[in-house]
Amino acid sequence: MQDIPLNLRPACRNLRHKLMYCDERHERVGVVDDSSDTRVFFCVRTGDALGPDAEPAHPDCCDARRDCYLPPEG
Repeated sequence: MQDIPLNLRPACRNLRHKLMYCDERHERVGVVDDSSDTRVFFCVRTGDALGPDAEPAHPDCCDARRDCYLPPEG
């Protein structure tokens, strides 16, 4: 997996995808890799592909406009 390039970008700290649990390059909370068109994101507050406001959990959608958004640290 180390040869696959990443596109890490700041994200809501509630946003996750499963590679964050099995590839150490992805394990920073508040940063996600959005280089895959098929990656499934989920919200840790709901455990679902939708956040607590019933909107999609995705890097393009999870931003400061949402009440549930937690900005990246630092």
